[in-house]
Amino acid sequence: MTAEDLKKLAELLTAYNIELKTDGTKITHVNGHVAELKGEDYMPDQLITVILQIVGADLRGAWFHALHN
Repeated sequence: MTAEDLKKLAELLTAYNIELKTDGTKITHVNGHVAELKGEDYMPDQLITVILQIVGADLRGAWFHALHN
């Protein structure tokens, strides 16, 4: 993915309350988590899957804590 592609993806993700910080073609943060993802190494669908896996891990953690605290 190009820097322009990542910029557009970051804009789209805000509708789902997902914050994506980029530096050129690199993703540096996903919802506050430090990330080192090179956009050019991924097809769009693959990168979206990785981002959603990061968010999913947060959601699973929140669910666990909600049940056990």
